Amino acid sequence: MVLLLLLSFLQYQIILGDVRAEQRSFHEDLKVGTTDQITDKYLCFIKKTQRENPHLDRKIRELIGAMIPLAAPRDSTFHWIESPNLGKWAFTMEVVPASSRLYRMEQSTIGGMLISNCNRIKSDLRTIRAGYDGTWGHIEPGKSYERSGEERLAFVKKPKLSSDYKAFFLKLLGLLKMPFSDYTSRILATAPLEVRKTSGLQVDLQVLSQPPGTTADDVGNKFWNFKYAGRGQIVYALDGGFHISHKETRTINIEKMIFPGALPADDGFTAATLTDVDHGTAITAKIAGRTIGIATNATLVLGRVTDGSGVCDYSTLLELYLKVYDDILARGPKQNCIVSLSYLTFIPKPEDPIDTTKNLYHVGVQDESGYSWYHRLAKEALDDVIDYIINLPNTFFVVASGNDAVDVPVNAHPATLGAVYAGVNPRFIVVGGYSPNVGVNLFQTAPYVSVMAPAGSINVPTRWIDKRLEDWDSYVWTKTLFHRKHELGFSIGTSYAGPAVAAMIAAWLSIGIKVKDIVPLMEKLAYPRVLGGPKALYNGVPISRWTKTQVPAWYKAKKSTPLPPAELNIEISEKNDNLAEL
Repeated sequence: MVLLLLLSFLQYQIILGDVRAEQRSFHEDLKVGTTDQITDKYLCFIKKTQRENPHLDRKIRELIGAMIPLAAPRDSTFHWIESPNLGKWAFTMEVVPASSRLYRMEQSTIGGMLISNCNRIKSDLRTIRAGYDGTWGHIEPGKSYERSGEERLAFVKKPKLSSDYKAFFLKLLGLLKMPFSDYTSRILATAPLEVRKTSGLQVDLQVLSQPPGTTADDVGNKFWNFKYAGRGQIVYALDGGFHISHKETRTINIEKMIFPGALPADDGFTAATLTDVDHGTAITAKIAGRTIGIATNATLVLGRVTDGSGVCDYSTLLELYLKVYDDILARGPKQNCIVSLSYLTFIPKPEDPIDTTKNLYHVGVQDESGYSWYHRLAKEALDDVIDYIINLPNTFFVVASGNDAVDVPVNAHPATLGAVYAGVNPRFIVVGGYSPNVGVNLFQTAPYVSVMAPAGSINVPTRWIDKRLEDWDSYVWTKTLFHRKHELGFSIGTSYAGPAVAAMIAAWLSIGIKVKDIVPLMEKLAYPRVLGGPKALYNGVPISRWTKTQVPAWYKAKKSTPLPPAELNIEISEKNDNLAEL
């Protein structure tokens, strides 16, 4: 028997990448029989060469039966993390522990700065049992921790997409050779517009249509936008949870929702109790919300980064990314898609110390430096899927830079991939955040952060329970008439800058800007709001489209565009609001 087990172990070393992630998860308030009543979770990564092995399912199940003495089938959950296009990448297994004690794990939460740490598993070290230590099937991955952009392009298996023969022959005939600046300027100067009246509290929206040389007083309480902005475009909003019945989001065209996990929905959790539902609701509303949205005619696909219990870890992120890839691929090469992600995670590096009081993911075999291979395997798998997504020709991947201080380098995944894609694939966009009323950078940045969007005094949906606003630490309710009427509050963070850029991309695509010209146009239009300030997002609606009474004097006199002011302090208030029109 021992010999058979040994042979089984050696046989499947060629298949498994690694097994890690022992986490305790128990919620006594949930119904019996769900994944939340199972307390030990394992995540196993399949070696890249074996992902499309047709016999993989049978072999892995044989291995599990031989190596781990599971309890009765009802006491375990086995779940493949897979794609019909890319094969089986990993599996999760959740089992009842040998001990009768049940331990509670705090859910992964978004911290005060609105950045998720998916590895923050808190538990007493005394809860670690001798069994299920995650050491079986261990194979060291490749030595390269980070691939170059060229290596990523070589790695990605190009999807089979039908050719657009009409576009090919038009290019061949030279009919699409209009210079970039000419055709984009023509579209911006002629595309149908809509002028939205806004509150004086909505500076974060007004500045997006503020042309160079103009002031907040010139713009007034208005937002100049393209008519039917975002129509025909698909935006994937990936976050922790969503209030789709909120006053601000109920008008959004939501096509579907994507959930990861073996049991993606749980009766014991409602929208009001999911960990990050307010954050996800705000992201969705910034993209297409009725009052605060930009691409109000876009079609949204909502993707939750957590399983049914509200827990986010490497397994849920990996599965969500794979499902997003499959969904985009199924739409074909003619459908533009924008992925918006503001849910970041800190993945330890080999040189980072592991805090054993907060993180149980280190359990198992480590290298000489004490670094768990688990994190490397997780990062490589997540990177691989993002490579596949971003190399689809019709897709943008927009991610927030993070909310650390301005002197802290970008350090959260997948924003750090901006360094890899810089100069290789411009459709992977890392967005920084600035203060719209002051014009200065608020958070961490990097050379590859090519544009910033408003990240301070951001109007977001807030939670109303029993017709009363709930004050949360992360949100500021000003108790103004505008906020009360629209169930809004203020928040801060690059979490809202990323969706603003994603929505703007959808708006530009909807008026006819080509995919290849989106990023050059965005970078060309962006400009600093104060001298020496960061380049800030601008939608490109020119002053020539304004009503004559609103055009500034310098423009009427045909003078050159004034330089940005040395400093800025736009008042954010309701004093000039005509609330009857809001």
